[in-house]
Amino acid sequence: MEELTSLKDEQVKLERQKEEIQEKLKDLLDIIPFALAGDTLAGVSEQLKNEQDLSEQKYRQEDVNEKIDQIRQDIEAERLKTNFVVNVNTRDFYEGQIRKLVKKYFYSDLKELPENIKILHDFSGVEINEFNQLVSTVKHSFKDTFSQMNTEYSFVKNQLDAIIRKIRDAEKSAEDEYIAALRDTKERLDKRIISIENEIESIVLKIGELSNQGKTYKQRQEILRKKIDESSVYSEKEQKTKQLINRLQKFINLFKEEKKKSLGEKMLNSLDILLHKKNFIRKVDVDISMSGDDIDIVLYNGNNKIIDKSSLSMGERQMYASALLSSLVDESEIEFPVFIDSPMQKFDEEHAENIIRHFYPNVSKQVVIFPLINKELTEKEYEVLQPKVCKAFLINNTSTDSSEFLETTPEQFITTYNDLYNAN
Repeated sequence: MEELTSLKDEQVKLERQKEEIQEKLKDLLDIIPFALAGDTLAGVSEQLKNEQDLSEQKYRQEDVNEKIDQIRQDIEAERLKTNFVVNVNTRDFYEGQIRKLVKKYFYSDLKELPENIKILHDFSGVEINEFNQLVSTVKHSFKDTFSQMNTEYSFVKNQLDAIIRKIRDAEKSAEDEYIAALRDTKERLDKRIISIENEIESIVLKIGELSNQGKTYKQRQEILRKKIDESSVYSEKEQKTKQLINRLQKFINLFKEEKKKSLGEKMLNSLDILLHKKNFIRKVDVDISMSGDDIDIVLYNGNNKIIDKSSLSMGERQMYASALLSSLVDESEIEFPVFIDSPMQKFDEEHAENIIRHFYPNVSKQVVIFPLINKELTEKEYEVLQPKVCKAFLINNTSTDSSEFLETTPEQFITTYNDLYNAN
């Protein structure tokens, strides 16, 4: 029903749009006779231009003659002040030369008026401008505008006819149960379509952003390429730079291979030490991506088959993570502190002893452990770790919303805890 209402609204809108296009087409119909009489229109335009030029030339010719006569009068006035008598032929010669030279040096762009031009229309300036605007419309925009309006009219009319048919069909089957069921299905699909369209719109926007970014990078690349091509002075340096880049790339690839091999060996060594299942893992492959951002580690058993990490027990997974951490710290050659929370939570007794003896004392020069006493770290386990402990602190709850660090010696750490919390 919502779609039916929408179709009726669209029908009203298209009918209004159709009427508007018809009105515009009526306005264009007034210009059609002029378009059909194109040759005559061009002839009238040419005649009007000649008439306009003739009018301007007449005005300028009169101005030239007036100025020449004024010069002659001024010369004659000066001659009368003297006793000098000028021969008639001499006077006519100089007057002719003055007329010719004034036109040559002051009115060189003045054309001689043709005698066969007749005034047929005698339009005013406003009328000439209106006629030229009509000619320009016919020559340039009329055809495209008329074609576009006719196309729009046909498109709108077809749309309107299609909508009228849809409305007629919908009104016939509005009460049909099957149609009602289809309508419910359609509503569900419409919601799905809206969701997909929103997703598409988001992706399109992202594509647009990436496209613009790509164009920007291409423009920058082109500018840099032109600079490089135009700068032959730097050609030798460019060749040297390419050689250095190739050498550096080879070195980086070789360095990665060595790092992969070294990291794999260190991980295998750490796993052999930490896991109580000896020879459970016989080989470790490390794959470093070209960008260097991703590292993939593959474990192999004694049969040279890949071990699914999801099949490892929780303790073995934590041993795997511990070995990875130890190897990365060792491989990085950066001395940074390591903080470990809930250190013994998922280990069995043998794994816990391996971690205490071999991992915590060696993973870094400074290791900070946050255990729950007697739950994640027993007194027996602490006795094994205690010779490596430099400092020990207890978090003492002073109230429901505050606590403090209580420092104790490594030797008195468990005793202080037991006394403080009556844990004996």
